[in-house]
Amino acid sequence: MLDVLRYGDEEAPRAPSPTLARLDELVSRSEGAGLPVHATVKGSPRPLPPGVDQAGYRIVQEALTNIARHAGPASATVRVTYGDSDVTVEIDDDGRGSTGPGPEGSSPTGGNGIPGMRERAAVLGGELDAGPRPGGGFRVRARLPLQKEP
Repeated sequence: MLDVLRYGDEEAPRAPSPTLARLDELVSRSEGAGLPVHATVKGSPRPLPPGVDQAGYRIVQEALTNIARHAGPASATVRVTYGDSDVTVEIDDDGRGSTGPGPEGSSPTGGNGIPGMRERAAVLGGELDAGPRPGGGFRVRARLPLQKEP
């Protein structure tokens, strides 16, 4: 939904849809860009409803992007947990966070990243929490229910 709003009449991407099954590729790209990432999967990975699968991937992707942009020197931990009725993605970093304006004077909290992640979760009936962790760093945690899509 967000891509449609942002890109309007552009052609749809021709690459396969991003899904949590491609988490290893996402982690590798992040590491290739200089962000150490440790990923774990708990539960039994299985096919998910397409909206849930894509939202989970995009939330992890956006959280890793935010860490690379705002956390300073940091590493990240990604946890994906497959439950009976939901999938949870949790992304933690051990960085220091932004302390001032971002690129070109933008506010570190004024972008579309966290609101976009929150919207992705809400559209599916899930929830997203994002904020500083006790002792430093930042956490993004989304719970996405596995209800059937309309």
